[in-house]
Amino acid sequence: MFFLDNRSTCSSNLNTNCPVDIKPILYIILAMECNIEANLKHCNCTYEPCARKGKCCECISYHLAMNELPACCFPDDIEKTYDRSFARFAEFYKKK
Repeated sequence: MFFLDNRSTCSSNLNTNCPVDIKPILYIILAMECNIEANLKHCNCTYEPCARKGKCCECISYHLAMNELPACCFPDDIEKTYDRSFARFAEFYKKK
């Protein structure tokens, strides 16, 4: 676990082979106040045991550390496949 400031923690391991440097992204995200109720209205994650729903900072940092993107980056039909890879993201948006 690492600490960005005295208010926020992130359980992600940042020592991964993530294709982007996620630390600046996390600093911006974790500096924001979390509004879980509002976030849940836009969360299209279908993974039911997920403890990160509505907690965007935790969700984004988790998925980036896993070399993938969160559900909200994908349309519902792709999200349901749980293939949240950067390659799948690029494949979908390349066709648009």
